[in-house]
Amino acid sequence: MQEQFRIISLGECTNTDITALWNTGFEQYIQDMTRTEFQMAVRLGKLHIHPDLSVAAYKDGAPAGFVMIGWREAFGRKLAWNGGTGVAVAYRGRGLSKLLLAEAIRRMRANGAERLSLEARTDNERAVAAYRSQGFAVADRLIHMRQDEDFAHIPFRRERDGGYYSVRGVPELASRLPFYVGGRSSWTTEWFSMDGGQSLIAFDRSGRAAGYALFHEEYNGKSGQSAIRLCHCEADPDRDDTGAVIRYMLAELMKPGVSCVSRGVHYVRASNSELVEALIEAGFVQTQEEYLMHLVFG
Repeated sequence: MQEQFRIISLGECTNTDITALWNTGFEQYIQDMTRTEFQMAVRLGKLHIHPDLSVAAYKDGAPAGFVMIGWREAFGRKLAWNGGTGVAVAYRGRGLSKLLLAEAIRRMRANGAERLSLEARTDNERAVAAYRSQGFAVADRLIHMRQDEDFAHIPFRRERDGGYYSVRGVPELASRLPFYVGGRSSWTTEWFSMDGGQSLIAFDRSGRAAGYALFHEEYNGKSGQSAIRLCHCEADPDRDDTGAVIRYMLAELMKPGVSCVSRGVHYVRASNSELVEALIEAGFVQTQEEYLMHLVFG
């Protein structure tokens, strides 16, 4: 098979080529993944896609498949992310995705990557099996939830007040906390991918950081806030009031008293049971579930 395909770096492709690779590779996918050239250019930059670590395959001059790799060096660590694996319909089931992923992994090892992460829909059994065969292991489940109706009752009640207060700032501030869950959620919701996003850091009476959230807010010029998209909502696990901290932050961010606001959570950890429980109690409904998978380089 290796002789049948021309394997090149994504850096050798134009944006038009990359868009064609993407759209061809995701034909007949579970959901519509079509992107325009403009959307693709934005994605490449926003998600830190590395042109020389990402690879593409061509057969007789036509796009056959690709693996896109996001790359970030933060706080002395080299982290990588599979930002998309796609294979043209004609070549699926013939081992091309494994060939491309193996080549991308070889390049990441050579560049000193510490870990490669990815998200895969739990209902995409073929993809999950392919990743497992390459050494990936499931680290957690990531869920998406929505609440588009006004709250029927006052949500996020907590047994004790706690005297918490909060400060908003840029996403990077949350990454400085010792309990920031870097690598335990989607690459797309890490602080360095939160363009236009914000952080909320909760403090207790003593001034000690108790929890943090990462989120996006959207505003309508006529009616004010129209949407809130929560990506992280984490309490310091060493505390005995983690549930109260999480509910405090949810009450601050989800604006229970404001009507006509679309409220969503994206890629939150299923293992964050106190967060998930509070959201379900408030009427949030799960819309999608994905596996967070890791390949650790030894």
